[in-house]
Amino acid sequence: MKELKIIHDKKIENIFFDIFDTIVFRKIQPEYVKKIWCNHLAKMFNLKIKATELYQIRNGLEYELGKKASQKGFDWEFKYEDFLKEFHKELKIKIPLKEFVEKATQLEINIESNVQYVDENIISEIKKAKKEGKKIYCVSDMYLSKKMLTSIFTNLKIIELFDDIFVSCEMLKNKKSGEIFKEVLKKIKSKPEKCIMIGDNKVSDYENPKKIGINAIQLDRKEIYKQYDKFILENNEDKVIEKFNSIVPKSSDNFENSIFSLYLFIERLYFNLLNDGLDEVVFLSREGEYLKKLFDAFVEKVQNKKIKSHYLLVSRKATYLPSLRELKKEDFGSLLMQYSYISIVEFLKSLNFEEKDINKILDSYRKDCEKTIKTAKLKENEKEEMREIIKGNYNKKIIYLYESKLLKYLKQNKVFEEIYEKNRKEQSKLFKKYITSITKSKRICLVDIGWNGSIQDNVQRILGDSYKISGYLYGLISRNPEKCFDKKGLIFSNVPKVTQNFELYTENRTIFEILLGASHGSANKYVLNKDGNVEVLLFKKEEEEKIFKEVVSKIQDRMFKIYEKLLDTLPNSYYDNLLIEKTINRIHYNMVFKPTKQQLTFFDRIYHYENFGVFEFTDFKLHKKLTPYYYIKENAKYVLKNKTFFYDTFWPTQKLHIEKLYIPKLLYKQKKYLKLKNKGVI
Repeated sequence: MKELKIIHDKKIENIFFDIFDTIVFRKIQPEYVKKIWCNHLAKMFNLKIKATELYQIRNGLEYELGKKASQKGFDWEFKYEDFLKEFHKELKIKIPLKEFVEKATQLEINIESNVQYVDENIISEIKKAKKEGKKIYCVSDMYLSKKMLTSIFTNLKIIELFDDIFVSCEMLKNKKSGEIFKEVLKKIKSKPEKCIMIGDNKVSDYENPKKIGINAIQLDRKEIYKQYDKFILENNEDKVIEKFNSIVPKSSDNFENSIFSLYLFIERLYFNLLNDGLDEVVFLSREGEYLKKLFDAFVEKVQNKKIKSHYLLVSRKATYLPSLRELKKEDFGSLLMQYSYISIVEFLKSLNFEEKDINKILDSYRKDCEKTIKTAKLKENEKEEMREIIKGNYNKKIIYLYESKLLKYLKQNKVFEEIYEKNRKEQSKLFKKYITSITKSKRICLVDIGWNGSIQDNVQRILGDSYKISGYLYGLISRNPEKCFDKKGLIFSNVPKVTQNFELYTENRTIFEILLGASHGSANKYVLNKDGNVEVLLFKKEEEEKIFKEVVSKIQDRMFKIYEKLLDTLPNSYYDNLLIEKTINRIHYNMVFKPTKQQLTFFDRIYHYENFGVFEFTDFKLHKKLTPYYYIKENAKYVLKNKTFFYDTFWPTQKLHIEKLYIPKLLYKQKKYLKLKNKGVI
């Protein structure tokens, strides 16, 4: 840059640089930074207001503050913190002012740091001038404070090049009037002729400094301005909505449109983590494998803070035993209250005991039962249950084992106690070692698809009160909402109260369990390898691996292609966020209440193996014969609003279809549509 040679003249002692479009450029049109800030702010604080409205409010407040400063005899400027205070008051944001100011300020710093890049030629000249002993200053007309600019320069790794930063918003004097130059000369105690101003604005950076005797250079940035103009034409509000609508497939036969609500989940997850001040997050296997992929792609794309993600191999089975208390205090309620119809073998398998240990326990327990049935006072049904054990019929399911004396006497068995305590302590110790190899933090945020967050509960019990475990789930359906702490359902929830969209997103939750299948088996238990590190043994089922390879992975690939288009359109844009959310709700509504024939038959080829509580394959087919009597009975059940009608189904719309209940199906869909429409969900 030949015009900059003058700064190396021995007569020049102080070099003033404009900042934007001089030292640094933005990848986007400058004013668009504020628009992204409004978009991200609305999502970080969960404000039920359009980002477009927030931008209008911001502009209005900035104008009023500038006007007040002008009326008091200052230049048309305002302090950034004063703007945030007025913004907080205007929106009636329900968080403390101090917290809001800190977070909103950091948000602006994050966005600015991510959209800026330095002019390497200018930086090279600054470094050369610095070696010559010259003082380098930034003089900028800007609403960002000196402290904020210092943070941004630190992120850009150029802060050490500058001796000081002078900003119009803090001095309430600017380059546009020329008054800031007089103030800067006083502060650095220098004569005008020993200084030079370099910038891109003809009036502010060239004509005004020259009026008071400061040397000046105006840089030609016409090409940069053209890029800004092009950007704003291609990224206005209407264009963004148009791009989004073009991404939505006209039809979807295999539930690829699930990716839209998953995008919404990942977006909300990111901004909740940002609001929580977290730098890392842990995804739980197995659904977390694909969710982590989505999250990492979002973080890579979003022009904001980068958040690190980890992957934790866990399962209800692997974390259950180490989460339990010593035998005398443990009642196994979390397992047995959920699985009220379970055999002794299924109970012992759920405790993750090895087969040889299970056989050892059963052999010893059978002998105990032979003695107990002769001496203890038992009811007839209890005697019958005990006789089955004595016969060696350990697979006989027991109703309410939680309340049965079989459990009481099993807990008194010495072999059971020995194996239980040995395995419990060992697995607890290994899990703690495993999780500390993943993260050193004592504040851990876990992410899972949902629905009750039982793995999070297990992890908290294993790690104890010295750890703070919080959880973000796609959906939360707590069995005890009033006792549900540190869990949040980001798409739907019944905690602390039922969300408006609850009926929409609970219609077919199973689809997410299927589509978020993993490329690996379920975590089974934790062991030490020869290097002294914890290794996770996986439970694999050939049938599940086949379904993933032949069906699920292919759908995931198609979903990710849609997701990449969403990432190119939404995270760093300015648009009506409430409209997009409602559109995503409608996409989901069509998928679960107006499915195609292919979607309705999709589950015919899907099955799932449950290896906790019960140990069996589950398919999703109808196992009842469609007789005229059954047809009449089911229609009557629906019309009379029988609560048991949908009891045995995972997807009501599918049940109505495959059982050929066409009139109830039509009524059901219409009822849900009107209800969701009236609530403003779709």
